[in-house]
Amino acid sequence: MMGFEDIRLAVETRLATWDGVPVAFDNTKTPAPDDPSDQRAVTEAVRNKEPWVRLTIQHGDSLTAGIGSQPCVRRTGLIQCQVFTDHPSPTGSAEAAQIADSLAAQLQYWQNGHLSTQAASVRRGGPTDGWYLYIVSVPFRAD
Repeated sequence: MMGFEDIRLAVETRLATWDGVPVAFDNTKTPAPDDPSDQRAVTEAVRNKEPWVRLTIQHGDSLTAGIGSQPCVRRTGLIQCQVFTDHPSPTGSAEAAQIADSLAAQLQYWQNGHLSTQAASVRRGGPTDGWYLYIVSVPFRAD
């Protein structure tokens, strides 16, 4: 059975192999342009108004998937990646959409041990605080 920490480690390891923009993982502070304690690549991206991603793992309901010598617990949840690109940008939302496509391909229909993901969904968040936002959501389950 996978625990919550096992799920977090598996997802972060998968994103660490992604050849995309810098990722702020869920267990780090929100990037700030003048805060040297943040992840260096993410902080630099924020400072230079370059694309970056924030990862959040939303755990859902756990359920009993089977009972044998001991219960089998199935954990569900949602991997969410917020894609930030400069706004306004000469390319509009195209850059955010391309990054979202790449993240979706990296995370959907992926399996690691007892963790498996399903089809990714992408939603437009639009402009906010000088950034353009897309949100990539990927449901998962782990036994």
